[in-house]
Amino acid sequence: MFFSKIRRKIKEGRLKELAAQWRWMGVYIRRYWLLVGFYTLLGASGSLLSLGTTMVSRNLVDAVTGYNTQNIAMVASLYVGVGVGQIFINVIKQRISLRIRLKIVNEIRCDIFSQVMQTDWEAMSNYSTGDLLYRMNGDAGGVANSILTFIPNLVSTLITFGGAFVVMIQNDPTMALIALAGAPISLLASRYSMRKMREYQQKNQEFSSNKMSFDQETFQNLQMIKAFDLVGTFTSRFRKIQDESVKISMDQNKYQSRGSVLTSLVGQAIGYACYGFAVYRLWTGDVSYGTMTMLVGMAGSLRGSFSSVVSLAPTAINAGISAGRIMELVELPREVVEDNPHIQSMKENAKSKGIKVVMDQVDFWYGDTGKPVYTDASFTASPGEIIGLIGPSGRGKTTTLRLLLGLFHPKGGRITVENPGEEPEEVSSVTRCLFSYIPQGNTLFTGTVAENLRILKPDATDEELISALKQACAWEFVSELEDGLNTEVQENGKRFSEGQKQRLSIARALLADNPVLLLDEATSALDMDTEHRVLRNIIRKDPHRTVIVVAHRPSVFDMCTRVYKIADGKITLSEKLPEEQSGLALLTEDGNFTAEN
Repeated sequence: MFFSKIRRKIKEGRLKELAAQWRWMGVYIRRYWLLVGFYTLLGASGSLLSLGTTMVSRNLVDAVTGYNTQNIAMVASLYVGVGVGQIFINVIKQRISLRIRLKIVNEIRCDIFSQVMQTDWEAMSNYSTGDLLYRMNGDAGGVANSILTFIPNLVSTLITFGGAFVVMIQNDPTMALIALAGAPISLLASRYSMRKMREYQQKNQEFSSNKMSFDQETFQNLQMIKAFDLVGTFTSRFRKIQDESVKISMDQNKYQSRGSVLTSLVGQAIGYACYGFAVYRLWTGDVSYGTMTMLVGMAGSLRGSFSSVVSLAPTAINAGISAGRIMELVELPREVVEDNPHIQSMKENAKSKGIKVVMDQVDFWYGDTGKPVYTDASFTASPGEIIGLIGPSGRGKTTTLRLLLGLFHPKGGRITVENPGEEPEEVSSVTRCLFSYIPQGNTLFTGTVAENLRILKPDATDEELISALKQACAWEFVSELEDGLNTEVQENGKRFSEGQKQRLSIARALLADNPVLLLDEATSALDMDTEHRVLRNIIRKDPHRTVIVVAHRPSVFDMCTRVYKIADGKITLSEKLPEEQSGLALLTEDGNFTAEN
């Protein structure tokens, strides 16, 4: 029966999955094998000292009760020495434990962070930010604790179990069998609890990820929540989440309690039986009082160590679940990260020739069988041109920019970049260095204005920062700030208006000085005069730069060489709005312009 269930679990892949998860954790165990080994050795020595204390106590009790009065001073000294030794070993264990835990946690987190940053963006988009944060912090911490505790605890427990068993077999085999009489019940109870524990551990991990997502989104959008007077609504949601957390914990505790009550009652009964049997042996004169004390202590160690061995199985399962959640991330498709001499040469040549971007008969849709965003789509953007992309919301304008950046990948056709007249290169993560991208929304980081700009060019001088700010028409307000370039931006750029944040983002992109500039509604918060000045400055600075603009405001398209419309699954060349109507035109729902009445 037992072996048939084991075979079924192997067939279902559960044990195979758990083995794969522990093999993954084994990489970190091997990396820190010396520290883990030393920690295990300390744990083993602590177990031996504990067994030694129990055995020495027999001689001490016999000496005190007059059963054996020889060498009482030596026995007392040995008893004290063993106890003091345990104190120092525990202090050393705690310090090494902290060192190993910090090293392994940091190593795992750095590995996850690095691998997540290199993961294909399209594959990563299925995970919420809160979920990623919890996997990198909560799950990584769980794995590190398991690596630190499982092997040392297993070795220490087996030493305690083996040592107690040998001592009891030598002194009283019958009592050893009595002490182990509850083992079958402990095994049955652990099998019952492990099935449920796996379910609840998975549920807990998923809940924790969802809760972190809720917290992250709430604080990120706190301004909107306050503006719409939704504080009560979100407080109520938070309370419901906390109530759900309590429910999950209480349900889990209910199943654990059932098994715990059973094993505790059995353990207590076995303990009483061992104590009664030892008292009986003392009453009959078969053992001394000290030997009785030792046997009772060893029986407790035997039962306790066996229960500890059984309880390590849920620890292994919990660690495997956390490791599996991390593995799910690190096994996602990776972007290509390599130096490409052709791309670097292309970037150098772009200073005199520029970069031509060609989308040729591209098909794209989300997922495996999603509705096409467009099919057979083509457009060209050459050096010195400003290309406009228009169309109804949600029809593929931002998606097009993400395809150009290699964040998404065409399902059909190809997208290439080239120095005009030279060998083209297909767009990928490697060609991303040719682009500067200004997305929709805020993209400022906590730090100073200068630190935000230098993210793309760490060695930029203050003069270069000021030049980029002037091109983006941002120096006029940055120069008036209390600390100028060293003014703190604050989280999400709270102290700046939307128009100011857009101009700072444009300045940062210009500082990178890449040959292709992508603007996704990047001037929507600017007045038309500032918008035109920014675009003119961009072209004047580098007449070979290729600019692709996504916008809804017609005034932008007055400066465009060509305008393409994205609608109805196609990209088509659109007639530009006559210049004299640009200030009065409206973009209709179908992506066309009409004069305002």
